[in-house]
Amino acid sequence: MFCALAVARHLQDITGVSIKKLVRTLKPLRDVTVDIAGTELVATAPLGEDAASILEAITSAETTH
Repeated sequence: MFCALAVARHLQDITGVSIKKLVRTLKPLRDVTVDIAGTELVATAPLGEDAASILEAITSAETTH
C-alpha cells in the first residue's frame, strides 16, 4: 500500500496533476490486439491533449535512481 502511494505521489509531483485527474485521464487508454485469420490488428485509443501532456511529463522526467 505504501509503495502505491509513493508512486502516485511521485507521478503527481512530476506531472503537476492531481492523482484523481491522472487516473481519470489515463484509465481509458488501452490497446487491444485482435488476431483475424493469422493477421494481427492493433487498435489503439486516441490520446487526448491532457493524456499526451501527462505522458510527456512522465517520459521526460529525470529519474533519481
